[in-house]
Amino acid sequence: MDYKLMQPPFEMKEYSEMSNKEAKEHFNWFKQQIPSRLEQLGAFSQIHLDYSDRSLIDIWEWYLRNVQIQSKSVSELEEEHSETEEWLKGYIYEKKLDTESQAFTLDIAIYLGEVVKSNHSGLDWGVVFKPKSYVSVNRPVIIGFRKKDMDVIRIVSNKMHAILKGQRNPNALFDIYHTWEEFI
Repeated sequence: MDYKLMQPPFEMKEYSEMSNKEAKEHFNWFKQQIPSRLEQLGAFSQIHLDYSDRSLIDIWEWYLRNVQIQSKSVSELEEEHSETEEWLKGYIYEKKLDTESQAFTLDIAIYLGEVVKSNHSGLDWGVVFKPKSYVSVNRPVIIGFRKKDMDVIRIVSNKMHAILKGQRNPNALFDIYHTWEEFI
């Protein structure tokens, strides 16, 4: 079974470069994709996605067993180094996930968002348009927290980078879920 990638029917820009109209279009498309992304994730992983906090451990353990890490090519590393400011070069990883594993990362982030919003009234998917300097501007986030928005895609991507550095905490998503409960 091939794992289908999430492909928007329009040209994707960096979120920070999107107009409000483009961000709304992306957000509406993104929300429409959620049921099919989670259906595919559950079928592919054979994990029962019941929206419980415990299921976050199950899906993350599956992810840790199935994520495929590759070495970046010399040309990829050279390109990253040439495009990166000197003070950030220490954050360039020599490894990367294969395409399928990147798709798992995104879908697990979506699932985390769905678990959070399903278990707490007043939370939902949303998009924040300003200020433009906001790190999650124009990105799909979980809104309704007291002081901040939960950018689940960025959070799970950060956990994926931790895996590239050799960190493998099977409770990572469970811990994130319970940490964010404090902000409701």
